[in-house]
Amino acid sequence: MQKNKYNKPYSKEELETQMSTVKKNIWLVFIPIFLLVFAFGYYQSNSLDHLESQYHEALSREFSGKVISKRQEGDYNRASRFVFLDSNYEDQVENGTYERIKIGDTVFKKKGSDYANYILLSGDTIIEDYTYYFRKRYKDMRKEKTY
Repeated sequence: MQKNKYNKPYSKEELETQMSTVKKNIWLVFIPIFLLVFAFGYYQSNSLDHLESQYHEALSREFSGKVISKRQEGDYNRASRFVFLDSNYEDQVENGTYERIKIGDTVFKKKGSDYANYILLSGDTIIEDYTYYFRKRYKDMRKEKTY
């Protein structure tokens, strides 16, 4: 049993008052933190500058190499799929592309290009719009901001 400073047990009312105060203080701490996290997330997903930097970052990415392994996170349709290149580069690929590429296929993306190229051992080439998602979000937001 808990005791107060006079070495007497706390009454039920005192314990309830303390619990109420603790709960109130916890809410006073976590609500502002939650609001700040929400505001930051909202800003990042709706900031034209942030979307522009994401698009330019994806556009400036450059890689090339042979596929040495493939992996997917989970066993469901929307699971992320990745290829690992012999140049120590790992990148996420579209589901359809993931199914078609094999170990030993060549992948490259030039800096400044919107497209990644997958040259298959069979001789076929897959050209994937690497920056589509970022470009679309950036252009949609820019169009929205100008109206």
